[in-house]
Amino acid sequence: MAKGQSRRLAAILAADIAGYSALMGADEARTVRDLKGHQAVVLPMVGQFGGHIIDTAGDGILAEFASVVSAVECALALQKTMAQRNSAVEPAQRMHFRIGVNVGDVIYDEARIYGDGVNIAARLEGIAEAGGICLSEDAYRQVRGKLDIPIADAGEQSLKNISNPIRVYRIEPSAVAAAAVISPPAGLNRAELKRPWSAQAKAAMALAVALAAVTGLAVLRDRPEISKRAESSKPNAVGAMPIIAVLPFANQTGDGSQDYFADGVSEEVISALGRFNTLRVIGHNAVLRFKNRAPTPEEIASELGANYLVVGSVKRVGQQVRIAAQLTEARLGTVLWTERFEGELANIFGLQDTIARQIAGTLAASIALVESRRSLDHPKPNPNAFDLALQARAIGHAASRTANRRFRELIARAIELDPAYAAARALLADALYSQAIQGWTEFPDRDLLRAAEEARQAITLAPDEPDGYRALGRIHLARAEYDQAQNALKRAIEINPSDANALALWGSALSFTGEIAGAIDSLQLALKLDPTLEPNYVFDLAVAYYLARRHEDALRIAERGLARYPKFAMFNAAAAAAAVQLRRKEQAAGYVAALRRDLPVFDLETLGSRFKNPAHPAYLREGLKAAGL
Repeated sequence: MAKGQSRRLAAILAADIAGYSALMGADEARTVRDLKGHQAVVLPMVGQFGGHIIDTAGDGILAEFASVVSAVECALALQKTMAQRNSAVEPAQRMHFRIGVNVGDVIYDEARIYGDGVNIAARLEGIAEAGGICLSEDAYRQVRGKLDIPIADAGEQSLKNISNPIRVYRIEPSAVAAAAVISPPAGLNRAELKRPWSAQAKAAMALAVALAAVTGLAVLRDRPEISKRAESSKPNAVGAMPIIAVLPFANQTGDGSQDYFADGVSEEVISALGRFNTLRVIGHNAVLRFKNRAPTPEEIASELGANYLVVGSVKRVGQQVRIAAQLTEARLGTVLWTERFEGELANIFGLQDTIARQIAGTLAASIALVESRRSLDHPKPNPNAFDLALQARAIGHAASRTANRRFRELIARAIELDPAYAAARALLADALYSQAIQGWTEFPDRDLLRAAEEARQAITLAPDEPDGYRALGRIHLARAEYDQAQNALKRAIEINPSDANALALWGSALSFTGEIAGAIDSLQLALKLDPTLEPNYVFDLAVAYYLARRHEDALRIAERGLARYPKFAMFNAAAAAAAVQLRRKEQAAGYVAALRRDLPVFDLETLGSRFKNPAHPAYLREGLKAAGL
């Protein structure tokens, strides 16, 4: 077994939405909105029943429990809750979970688990009825006689990619509906988190900060270590440091159309915090699923690996803005700092920077040292231009041709209001890049050139901001100009070590230039900071693992990519090559068949053409040929 891995017995719950692809095809926007609403209710139930969420890819949930009974009770409660929620929804738009529960040996590697114990749970979920639950025989033995609900013997079933038949037991949807409501065990009292500080508490906090200043970084406890393999290849490599998650700030204006403003404020605070080399900051996209709900500190720690949590709210009335923010220690729920800020919209940037400084100062107690190396006092744009940029970011530039066009229109108006707005120039560069790469233009080369010009102008206007460097690095990478890409990306990461997109691009560049170990470390860190990054970065990580001969890891990442992004067919190529190297020829053949079906124009001879080391694409082709391609 690899170093850092261990085995243990665990109960695994796997769930997904039956017919999710059809729902997405019928109304994508509504389906995503409804799913987020359901997840906001059901995901906390895992923790309430003593579980730990491992992954929430797409419409799926993968969770681990110490007790099989708790896992099945959670599954029943989840299905009952969904039935109640569906009663208020028209039949065509209802979402029904399928759930599989297994108990078995799993491999534990830091925050991840995998192995047959997980695979069987996932396959059981695949054969469960909508609204129903499937149990393995081992799971059934643990719950038999302990739950007052009928469980039917479905006989032995041959499950995909599972070598031996598994005896399956079903809890039918009708049995779920008839079951009594199961309440979770009593949870912790969270009232302490909302109680105002006493004078004694404030004095204690002041003493703690003073002590931290004397002892160095005393408050930086329980810090994750960054792999030393990255030291030689990752720019501005850092040692142990705390990880902080900033949840989307709540919109308290009472006007849903102002959500974009609250989201933009929280994203700007994330960006400002990311500039401190003493912190790692979880990306904005990774915390969006916590919007409009109050997760427990334990959820943040387990799902995002964060040591510290920031929650806040924004109230905007005309040109007046009020921002409230609170910092807590994630595992204990201890409030470290809370404050309210009020000011004019024109000073929104000063409010954001003040929040970032106070949070960083509370954590590190060495803000003077940080500020001596890097100032947050960068030029502030026109407030109306800033508002247009927030509206554009809420739309996104890569979802569709229409969204890209609307995004560019808003950014063009922002630049017209403030031609020196560097961040807007970088956003326009990103939008032009997406337009060229996605084939939404007849002149991709021309648009890439214009994108590079906008990125360089952003750098000229704001040489101490990461946005222009990141955009330029992305463009150079698309052109296979690796040295120029790495120069730009290195600077972006020096400015903001928590920039997940820049770290992912850096990892891809390292992979293409042959520095595979560094590529793995950088891509892993990027996906930890933002698990919702584009699928091509997940694919690059799977390929990097394969080239490092870490075939089990390559297959795991490729399968996770397929679960999260089923339309990204290239994951099948990485999975097939890894499976055949693991001597799982039947499994590899299945991935090859899926690749041929979903990507009939796939050309084996051009695969890996971007790699500088010819041995790397050769090894990829070797695996795929052995798999039958």
